[in-house]
Amino acid sequence: MTKSKIDSNSGVQANVGFDFQRNTCIYVFLDNYSNLRNLEYFIMVEHYDDVVFGFLNSNGELSEVTTYQAKKSSTFWTTNKVYEIIQKISNSGIEMLKDNIKKSADYKQSQHFITNNTIALDYKCSIENKTKKIYVNETNESISYSSLNVDCKNSIKKGNSEIKFNIEQIDHFENLNFTYIDLGRNTKSQLELLRGKFETVFGKSIIDHTAARDTLIFHLKEIESKYNQGDIPKFSDKNKRLESAKIDEILNVLTTKNLALDFCRNKAEKICDELSINVLDAMSFELYFENSLDDFKDLKQGEHQKIIRFIENKKTIFSSFTNDILCIKELYKLFLSEQNSTLNPTQIKASIAAGYFLILMQK
Repeated sequence: MTKSKIDSNSGVQANVGFDFQRNTCIYVFLDNYSNLRNLEYFIMVEHYDDVVFGFLNSNGELSEVTTYQAKKSSTFWTTNKVYEIIQKISNSGIEMLKDNIKKSADYKQSQHFITNNTIALDYKCSIENKTKKIYVNETNESISYSSLNVDCKNSIKKGNSEIKFNIEQIDHFENLNFTYIDLGRNTKSQLELLRGKFETVFGKSIIDHTAARDTLIFHLKEIESKYNQGDIPKFSDKNKRLESAKIDEILNVLTTKNLALDFCRNKAEKICDELSINVLDAMSFELYFENSLDDFKDLKQGEHQKIIRFIENKKTIFSSFTNDILCIKELYKLFLSEQNSTLNPTQIKASIAAGYFLILMQK
């Protein structure tokens, strides 16, 4: 039997046990970040397939789509076990081609069955008249259908007693890839690995790699939980897309925080001296500075929102100073003359210093 449509909302309805798919998405993102950072793209989860990366050209047209059907397993995958997965991938490919989003003239699709266990594609060799296997694992991480030998291709095309492929589905086999991912079988080990990959990719530019990982997971969960409108997936559905611009914004916040803390560590003593912060209060200055970086993002923190808005409105004075410390001191004096706050004096000074750096970085 063959299916002509994909179940577009089944993943959202289950919404349980998809940690592996989500973590696979982050793994693939990190593995390809050096190339992704220069591209305009979007990520979708539980939409056409478990994971979708869509790439846009300079005209805003969809130029390429790469999808991943992600499955974890405690046993090897044989050819007989992957027929149903291949069928689902082929059906997704057919539906994606039908999607009415504007596509480029050279639009292409690449679809992967990705798993954390060995794929052993077994087939009958016509020359040697015996069964052979092609392995996809840590020593051979990805192999395309198009690169398989003729006997293995024919074996896949035949299907089995339950799964038969039609011509349209077989046409999509040329986009099919079998891929191994070195990702653990439980969520805890997966998260630990992802934290390590964040550190490898971003190094010291991000101070908290665990927070970076968890922030990206949070945003993926947001789009994952949204239903496909009308039960029909569409590339144009903004609710289901995590855009590259948003990802850049997330990463910029994380890297900016690290730069801000470096700024604080390097200049805290001079700021405390210039703003008359005694040695006892100076011990809390760096903590207040770091807390302010988070409180500026929380709209419920009224006092910090007041400070960051004040600095934003006063940023024209930045050009009047050649010294960061003196500019912060002037902002503090102006704030006291124009505003009031329930924060204590050291908190205000630390918040103004943190706000100054953030607004400066935006210019």
